[in-house]
Amino acid sequence: MIKLFENKQIDKQKWDNCLEQSECAKIYAYSWYLDIVSPNWKALIQDDYKAVFPLPIKKRLGISYISQPLFTQQLGIFSSECGKNFEEFLSQIPKKIWLRSLQVHNDLASSTTKDNFELDISADIEKIREKYSQNTKRNIKKAREQQLIIKACSNQSLIQLFKSNKGKEVKEMNEESYSILSNLLHKIQEKKKGNCYGIFKDGELISSAFFSNCFKRSIYLFAASNTYAKKVGANHLLIDTYIEKYKQDSLILDFEGSMIPSLARFYSSFGAAKKPYYIIKRKLWK
Repeated sequence: MIKLFENKQIDKQKWDNCLEQSECAKIYAYSWYLDIVSPNWKALIQDDYKAVFPLPIKKRLGISYISQPLFTQQLGIFSSECGKNFEEFLSQIPKKIWLRSLQVHNDLASSTTKDNFELDISADIEKIREKYSQNTKRNIKKAREQQLIIKACSNQSLIQLFKSNKGKEVKEMNEESYSILSNLLHKIQEKKKGNCYGIFKDGELISSAFFSNCFKRSIYLFAASNTYAKKVGANHLLIDTYIEKYKQDSLILDFEGSMIPSLARFYSSFGAAKKPYYIIKRKLWK
């Protein structure tokens, strides 16, 4: 039986245990992750946590609706048989809750898709580098000539670098969003499931990225760079160095994908393969 649970009714330990036994587990669905990005989340739960489906709930003008949280690429059903009864779960979402838009790993015939990019990093680093495009190899070589220093850095320095550069163009990123991001990155580090790395030139941070490392998958969760970093190929060097030195037990580097052509080219230049994920809305099923 599938039942709707309010947040306070969810046994978070059982929830996380179910996720960790899931064949399609991703860090986004941990209870502590959801608590930060969607504090009012509810859930559909089958039997005694045999399968779970998080519902990121927001409320506006008295209307409850499901909308994709920031910093959470995809959710869906998590169980030992992911998505086997996806439509049954969808049918249990109360009609009073409007499903505005939700990105999931579960396929639904009438859903639309977005592109993710995933790179197999299970092989020796030299084998992985063979798949890099010539342009990526040139950028890495150019960056190595710049006397750059690569090391772990603070989350706040990453966020500030983003604010000072790309952040000026991203309307979704306001002070509340930055607060959520800061809390999230801190919690991931506290759980020992990720870290922030940066490239420095003459003591100045020029490129930085936070990689989560969970379920043998590293996710390129948040990144920033300045104009100089892009000019000298620092972003390429940071990713290459992560794969070589910091990936720990990860077998996949998940770039989280992008429908922006320039970013898609950047990710695919490392040899990453395109993988679809799905967007569902209320009108997609009866």
